[in-house]
Amino acid sequence: MVSARLAASVACLAAASIALAMPVPFAPTQVAAPAPGQSRVKPATRDDLDFRPGALNLVTDEATGQRYLVFTYVVANKTGKSQRFAPRFELLMGDGTILAAGKDVPVDAAARLRRACASPRAEDQFQVMGEIQEGEEHAKDGFVVWPARGDAKEITLFVTGTSAAFDRVKDADTGKDAIVRRTWVRHYTLPGVSTPATSAEASFDTLRDAWIMR
Repeated sequence: MVSARLAASVACLAAASIALAMPVPFAPTQVAAPAPGQSRVKPATRDDLDFRPGALNLVTDEATGQRYLVFTYVVANKTGKSQRFAPRFELLMGDGTILAAGKDVPVDAAARLRRACASPRAEDQFQVMGEIQEGEEHAKDGFVVWPARGDAKEITLFVTGTSAAFDRVKDADTGKDAIVRRTWVRHYTLPGVSTPATSAEASFDTLRDAWIMR
């Protein structure tokens, strides 16, 4: 499995013409303060999955010239029992644009981006949903794709579905109860890329990684 991931990284290097960083260990050190109307961030549970983020890259699809943001990760189940994985990935761009994973991404483009930047066994955000058996041998490689829209200089990634922790809060607009879930957040910066054929990797500071209820 390690050799397959290494080969995929080399392929992505050729496609993006940059050196991709190895996945950074998942060790957020901050807990976000609660927003008005929300309870404090719930702690992790015994049923939480082991989530290992990879890189977030701005990649140009060679076939169309369109640019996409591609995120890779590995998720494993070490809880001692089978767990269901139903993740949600969203990007908040610097100008307030919110991007939902997979929306407006052609299937053929997603396939090309997987071959360029992910491992051969990587699954997209729809394929990866379902049961994950316990044990490292059943770990899943995933990749997520968004069209490159909005101001990419500042990007915030929200990942929901790796933790079983949730809470109920009052919706400020409707007054009704709403479900919020323990959500992982990472903040990225990506300098402007003026040449359409050029791709780049977003940088981040692990000290800003946080858990919130969202």
